[in-house]
Amino acid sequence: MQPELPEDYYLDNVTILFEHVESLYADILEAEHLGFLQRFAALPENAKKLYIRLLNRTHQRFRLGKLHYPEISMMEQAIKTLENSGFLQVDPTIEPADLIALFSKAELLSHHPDQASLRKLKRTELEGELLDQANEDFIAALRQSDCLLQVEQKDSYTLCQMLFFGNLNQSMTDFVLRDLGLNQYESYAIDIDNRPFTSKLDIQQHWLLHQVDTLLDLCDPTDTATLRSCFKAVPEDIDPASPLFRKGERIKYAVARQFERLQALPLALELYRQCSLPPSRERIIRILHRQGQTSEALKHCQAIIEQPGNEEESQFALAFGRRLVQRHKIENQPLFNNSTTLARAETLRLELEQQDSVELAVVDYFHTENTHNQCFYLENSLFNGVLGLLIWDVVFAPITGAFYNPFQHRSADFYAHDFLQKRKSQIDRIWSSISDNEDIWRLVSNCWQAKFGLMNPLVNWQGLSLDIIELALQRIAYAHWMQIFERILLDLRNNRAGFPDLVLFPATGGYQLVEVKGPGDSLQKNQQRWMDHFAEHDIPHSIAWVRWQTHDG
Repeated sequence: MQPELPEDYYLDNVTILFEHVESLYADILEAEHLGFLQRFAALPENAKKLYIRLLNRTHQRFRLGKLHYPEISMMEQAIKTLENSGFLQVDPTIEPADLIALFSKAELLSHHPDQASLRKLKRTELEGELLDQANEDFIAALRQSDCLLQVEQKDSYTLCQMLFFGNLNQSMTDFVLRDLGLNQYESYAIDIDNRPFTSKLDIQQHWLLHQVDTLLDLCDPTDTATLRSCFKAVPEDIDPASPLFRKGERIKYAVARQFERLQALPLALELYRQCSLPPSRERIIRILHRQGQTSEALKHCQAIIEQPGNEEESQFALAFGRRLVQRHKIENQPLFNNSTTLARAETLRLELEQQDSVELAVVDYFHTENTHNQCFYLENSLFNGVLGLLIWDVVFAPITGAFYNPFQHRSADFYAHDFLQKRKSQIDRIWSSISDNEDIWRLVSNCWQAKFGLMNPLVNWQGLSLDIIELALQRIAYAHWMQIFERILLDLRNNRAGFPDLVLFPATGGYQLVEVKGPGDSLQKNQQRWMDHFAEHDIPHSIAWVRWQTHDG
């Protein structure tokens, strides 16, 4: 049974957030935002509750008659206090369209002298008609029918959320999920010495990118002037080691991609050339190819192969370069010949009784083939999970800037290119402590017992069990574990996915990784990259192609 939250849980949570932000960043906050925190702290409880209730709603304007919060007593006094403190504006100046939006259709009609002719109109039609009429008496009647409230200083609240969470994708819901026991997080120290934001400029750049990102989401996708201004607004002096750098690059890439969709190819090409991260170079190659610049596109493919940003980019460059060479019959291009292709995976072609899950149908097939076979539908859970348990202390190491708040299931730089480099001493210590599967089992089983249920980006507690891990460590060679771990760690963002669906432990011993493909399915690129890796290191793997049995009527 889930615990019940106290009626003022939202105030407790916001108070924690505000105190956290002030304790870490008081010396680098702008005066207006620091003043916001200090004035809020001085408010009486009822005023705090009302302000937070209104802040956490989507809109900034409200009708007093529509506010019903049983836990808030002396509402009028709370409103007066908030007004005097600059947190609320009472009866603000408001445009007729915004005023009308605060009332239901029935309420609007009740205040209008011509109800009969308006009643049949749909809501949007009604609003348009009321605005076209410009009936001042009607608008005045709406204003006088209820007290209007407008929340002030919401930007300061949003900024505090950004400083607390490190982004604006998370929300106060994270507090609730923790308090209900649905999400459980590792404990780690967050103090002023390791704070993620280190200067006023750092905060300003994060806030600027948040505003640019918001504008990009809201603007007309064909508004080229706004698109270009968003691209130019990304600061050029962001430290590439900062998590903010990737966010800026994502914005720049999104703008360039939109210009490509608008068929403004020369401009898209120009903007892609100013982007640092994949898949910008892929888009450049595709545009060059569309423009008929085959030799230039091929040169870019070669540049990627010589210095790839990641395996996905390298895979694209090799495949696209081969197509260009073959299609245009370009000679003397040994880099793009097919002589080095790896052996194909073993293939099983199965005709099975149809089930809801094609993967579980293959599991049943292996069990039917030999009742002593053990087969598990684990997909990405096994190798990621064992690695996550093995390097748990690396994932949550107290590195400067890694943690913004207590609700992180991974460090902020988990996907950064220098994640391991920053934690070299910790990872070296773990690798030096293991030399076989018994060592892995010792560390992993101890971690399982100590950390069960805590969130970790690599560990899926529901998709794995300690018994399966023990069996896997008995059957899978130590060298294979390490070769797979090494590849995951090369690119945590992309290489956590793409593992075969099933792990088969045959009755005769050993193991095999089995990718299952149902009717009409095909291998994805990240799956093919894993297959290539398995072939290169002699890791047993196969593909089961499934057709459903047909029964004549």
